[in-house]
Amino acid sequence: MASSSVVSPERRIELNPFDVDAWNLLLRENHARAIEQARPFYEKLVTQFPNAGRYWKAYIEHELRSKNFENVETLFSRCLVHVLNIDLWKCYVFYVRETKGHLPSFREKMAKAYDFALDKVGLDLHAHSMYTDYISFLKGVPAVGQYAENQRITAVRKVYQRAIVTPMTNIDKIWDEYQAYEKSVNPTLAEKLIIERNKDFQISRRIARQLEQITRGINRQAVSVPSRGTVAEMKQVELWKKFIQWEKSNPMDTEEYGAFARRVIYAFEQALLCLGYYPEIWYEAALFMQKAAQELEIKGDVKQAGAMREEAIQLFERSIGGLMKESQLLYFAYADFQEERKLFDEVKSIYEKIFAIDHVDPTLAYIQLMKFIRRTEGVKASRTIFKKAREDDRSKFQVYVAHALQEYYCSKDKDVAMRIFDLGLKKYGEEPEYCVAYVNFLTHLNEDNNTRVVFERILTGGALAHDRSGEIWDKYLEFESLVGDLASTLKVDARRRDAALAMNKEVAESCTTLMLIDRYRFLNLVPCSAEQLRLMGYNKPLRVSHSGLSGLAGGTVPGSAMGTNGSIAGPSGVLPHRAGITVPAGPSSVMGGGTNIEISGYPRPDTTQMVPFKPKRVAIGAPHTVPGGVFPAPPAAAHLLTLLPPPTSFEGPFVIVDALLAQIAKFDVNEPGWEPVRLGSESNGTLGGGHTVEDIQKAKYKLVATTTDPKTALAAGDLKRKRGAESEDEDDKSDISMTRDVFKRRMNQKQMD
Repeated sequence: MASSSVVSPERRIELNPFDVDAWNLLLRENHARAIEQARPFYEKLVTQFPNAGRYWKAYIEHELRSKNFENVETLFSRCLVHVLNIDLWKCYVFYVRETKGHLPSFREKMAKAYDFALDKVGLDLHAHSMYTDYISFLKGVPAVGQYAENQRITAVRKVYQRAIVTPMTNIDKIWDEYQAYEKSVNPTLAEKLIIERNKDFQISRRIARQLEQITRGINRQAVSVPSRGTVAEMKQVELWKKFIQWEKSNPMDTEEYGAFARRVIYAFEQALLCLGYYPEIWYEAALFMQKAAQELEIKGDVKQAGAMREEAIQLFERSIGGLMKESQLLYFAYADFQEERKLFDEVKSIYEKIFAIDHVDPTLAYIQLMKFIRRTEGVKASRTIFKKAREDDRSKFQVYVAHALQEYYCSKDKDVAMRIFDLGLKKYGEEPEYCVAYVNFLTHLNEDNNTRVVFERILTGGALAHDRSGEIWDKYLEFESLVGDLASTLKVDARRRDAALAMNKEVAESCTTLMLIDRYRFLNLVPCSAEQLRLMGYNKPLRVSHSGLSGLAGGTVPGSAMGTNGSIAGPSGVLPHRAGITVPAGPSSVMGGGTNIEISGYPRPDTTQMVPFKPKRVAIGAPHTVPGGVFPAPPAAAHLLTLLPPPTSFEGPFVIVDALLAQIAKFDVNEPGWEPVRLGSESNGTLGGGHTVEDIQKAKYKLVATTTDPKTALAAGDLKRKRGAESEDEDDKSDISMTRDVFKRRMNQKQMD
């Protein structure tokens, strides 16, 4: 029964296609199967995670075990160039070495494979094994004749020198091998070459150590999945961005801008392997490539600048053709990049790719395309895009608003804009946002009659539901208060009240004062203070003002007093929403805090001094223990507890504090036989009464070691002062009696007796 309740990996993948753990379970199962049976699974795996190098590597290695070399080369062509995973590239080099050895041109192909791999992933922190393998391969190439020998030495030296200027692990080992190699070739020339390259090596070793520290904590084996907002994911994003910014700071002080740009781009590529569903990483990478191309062009390297632009295009294509195929942000950025290069046909094709995705809302894409056509071909040409958008059932009312405003501002023809708004009103009359956009447009035209007509059409046409007409009534009232007389304003206000009564009579009657506030408010100015609004339950959004509260009547309401983003949370309909009385964020003014109080005149406790409650199942030995949890110590006390030694370091003696305090409480200072010591001159080593300090200390240690009763100790101390100093034998006995070990004290006493 227990096993039947476990969800299978297949079912988990159906519920969540990005369940990496479930995919890994199936990967282990298919690893032992024949490739013919496992191939469909591998195809699903690499389709779901197209930039996961370890999944491509597992697929390729399975094909290699079955000697399917044609399939292996096909897989490499699908993933190798775009997935810069160091392990995948090592697998590629291994494949070339193991399968091309029988060819006559094996050495040339192998050298090209190594060069190709180093060009792509040679900057990786863990690329040292690829360099050492390449060097070993070159050393093993037979050379006939002095010319061939010199060619081989030059090739080996070139790879060595390329390796020692690249920060990576085990660079010390490569440096030692390089020194030994140069000394074996030409000891005289070796010293000069080693001195020349020593500075580059020192820089690379220093940067390699910094690189290991910067990348510590980054999970390079993570698979790209959509973000769930977990703490671990946010931490990884932070670490990757920190690594990229570190590379942008040019820690190696590279003078050649192209080499510096390559390192930054490689950092972006490594981040995209793990953060492929973060559009900001894609955009920042493409933006850096564009800036790098401009910088290289300024420096005169036109060829490399052109190559950098082509890489930016390929990056955009990879993003919108792969993981980010539904991210309109990258489509728009790509379109602007191509528009900047005057490739207008390419821009149109980019927008067509968005329209081809059935389940994506194309409204914003139509609006951006209209803007592009207007910039390049004029306003009249953009009307064809507007016509196409109207015919698309997926587009929404924002297309009408955007094109109407474009006609008004660019063509300077308000009649065309009004006809577009009227056309949209017939289709989207039930959308309050569209109605508000229309009346705002008419208000700015300063045409009072047309504006009133449109208000009446919206409110009495029947398309707009009564429960969604609140904002329109507010706009109508605001409009009449600005341009109308008092009679028209009161008329609109009365109709607004009637509409509210028709919806909910009881609530409308209780909101009479709240509706009056709407008549007198202007922008973020209201005729009441924040506390008064809160007590009355007024809960409509107000614009943010940084001037603070200006008193009672006519004050502004800042965002901190009214809620997040400068507004009181809650819906705004025909009826002003009555909010519950909120708890202040801090202490009241009576308690020495701010002015945010629940009810004016009544103090509130200072919540900043409250101790947080921590639920805990087992709270043994914790401070402030209560059922269900504990109250942790204050931060200062908690820090002190971390500095103190643990309880296990103290093994006794343990004092019973309650018993000690009870004895002290019972002690009577007026008891006969006890007399306080009166201090005299200590210059000669004596105290009051003629007793020396050493005598009293010896007597004190003796009494403390032999008794626990304060009365006995004090009485004996008084007797000691009366008797005076004892002989040296008695002092020796007292010293022996000071020993706390009872067995040793008895044995010493027997020997003395």
